[in-house]
Amino acid sequence: MGKILVLYDTLTACTGQMAEYVAEGAKSVPGTSVRLLSVEDPDAVEAVLWADGLAVGTPTNLGGVSWKMKKFWDDFAAENWDRCDGKFGMVFSSVGSAGGGAELACMSMQIVLQNFGWLTTGVTDYVDRLHSAHYGGWVVKKPRNDYDRAVCRRTGMRLAEWVAVFVDGDSSMHPLLRSKPSAFDSRKTPAENKPDPMLAEKLSPSADTEKQLMKTPGPRCFLHVTIQVPEEAEEKFLPLIKELTVWTLREVGCITYSFARDAENPRLFYVHEQYINDTALTEHHMKSEYFNRIVPQFEALGCKTENVVKSFAAY
Repeated sequence: MGKILVLYDTLTACTGQMAEYVAEGAKSVPGTSVRLLSVEDPDAVEAVLWADGLAVGTPTNLGGVSWKMKKFWDDFAAENWDRCDGKFGMVFSSVGSAGGGAELACMSMQIVLQNFGWLTTGVTDYVDRLHSAHYGGWVVKKPRNDYDRAVCRRTGMRLAEWVAVFVDGDSSMHPLLRSKPSAFDSRKTPAENKPDPMLAEKLSPSADTEKQLMKTPGPRCFLHVTIQVPEEAEEKFLPLIKELTVWTLREVGCITYSFARDAENPRLFYVHEQYINDTALTEHHMKSEYFNRIVPQFEALGCKTENVVKSFAAY
C-alpha cells in the first residue's frame, strides 16, 4: 500500500484548505494510505520518514517558502539528511494574487526537497484551458471554485499514482493509462475534450465564445428573479441553486450572480444577476448545459417563479 503524507504550513487557512483537497486527490487512487499534517505537528518528522510520497504545501512568502516550512527542513536535516533518497515529492502553494510568486515558491520548495533526495515532479495535465500544476499546484488565496479544487486534487492524485507504480509495482496506475486519457488537452476543441474527473461538471466556455461575448456591444444587463420554494422542497432546492451559482459565476460574461432569502418570508428567494450584455445572458447563460439541467428541476420540486424583472444600465 502506497503511503502519502500531505504536509503543509498555513498562515490564513488558505494553504490548509488546499492541503485537504490534495489529500482527497491522493485518496482517489486505490490502495493509498494518506496522512494530513501541519508542519507544526509533533509527529511531522516521523510522518515524513514513514511516507513513500510527500506533497508539501507552503504559503508564498515574498516569492519563496514560508519561514516555518524552511525551519522545519533546516531542523530535519540535522538527523535525517540522507533518509529520504528515492522518495517521491510534489509541492503546492497559495498566493495573495496572480503573479505573486507562487511558481517561484513551488520551485524553491522543490529545490529544498531535492537536497534530501526526493524525486520531485510537476503535473503535465491541464484541468481546463487556464489551470495546470506544471511546477506545483497553486491557487490565489483559498480554493474558490471547482477548477482550483481540481488542481489541488490532481496534484495529490498524480503523486499517489507515481507511488503506486514505482513503490507498489502496479503498472495499471500509470498516469498514461489511468488519468491522462481523460485530462483536458488544449490542442483539442472543447467538444473533443471530456469532462475532467477532478471537476464536478463540464469545462469552461471555449475561447471563441469568450471573444464573441466580449466584442458584442450593448449595455450591462440585469435580471432579478423571485422564487417561491415550498418548505418540503427547500432541502433539495438549496444545493441546486448553489450549484447553479457556482457555474454561473465562472461565465466570462457574468459580473454578479447571487441569491438570498427574504427577511420576513422564508419561502421567498431572490436571485440577482448582472451580465456584461444581453447576449451573455440569453445566448450563453440561458443556453448552458447546467442552466438547462438545473432550472427545470425547480419546477419539478414545486417551486414557482413569482416575478422576473429584466433591465439594462442607463449609462
